[in-house]
Amino acid sequence: MKKNVLVFVSIALFAGVFAFTSCKKTNTTPPTLTLKGLENITISLNAGFYDQGALAENSEGDYVKVKVSSEPAFNKDLVGTYVFTYSAFDVDGNLATATRTVIVRNDAQDFEGTYSATDDGIIGAWHHEFTATLTASHTINNRLMVDKFAAQDGCQTYVDLNWNHTANNMVEQNFWLGSPAKDFMYVGNGPVVASPTQKLFVNYTRVTGIVTNTGVCVFTKGE
Repeated sequence: MKKNVLVFVSIALFAGVFAFTSCKKTNTTPPTLTLKGLENITISLNAGFYDQGALAENSEGDYVKVKVSSEPAFNKDLVGTYVFTYSAFDVDGNLATATRTVIVRNDAQDFEGTYSATDDGIIGAWHHEFTATLTASHTINNRLMVDKFAAQDGCQTYVDLNWNHTANNMVEQNFWLGSPAKDFMYVGNGPVVASPTQKLFVNYTRVTGIVTNTGVCVFTKGE
């Protein structure tokens, strides 16, 4: 009789376990993850950026924590393309992800290229023609790096454009140039023409020792 009772209890326990496991449902539905804001964003170099983030809800409509990372690490002061990845896990381990692309761009990027250039003396008579390459800075917005200025080899200056690209400013810059080498100081500014052909006019002062000269460099794109 005792034996029969044990068998009955075992069958009952097995049936209970079977009933419990057969009724249990496994959730395989990942959370719903929604970006707040645009999927693709372009911002000016050095400008502030606020990531609006994302929202995630599990299959029952409850909010789920969202984690975010950037590849490479986001830097508003460095030109580049940054991919933000948002991820959310529910309690069952289901994962949802979404991405946002943020492009950090120098606003002067459209001025990059090869320019034909002229250099004419105002105090002092000279005329030079040469080719120069202008590239946008990767760290300072609206700054253009000039690989050759005033027809001087080794004279690699930079100019800063104003916000609407109608004027440029070349702050004082010093170079050790020539043979025998001398100290050259350049400073200047001038208008910028964006269309139909991009042109930069730099009216400059050059000081070498006790000698001061003035000139104008004109950079014309694509000619």
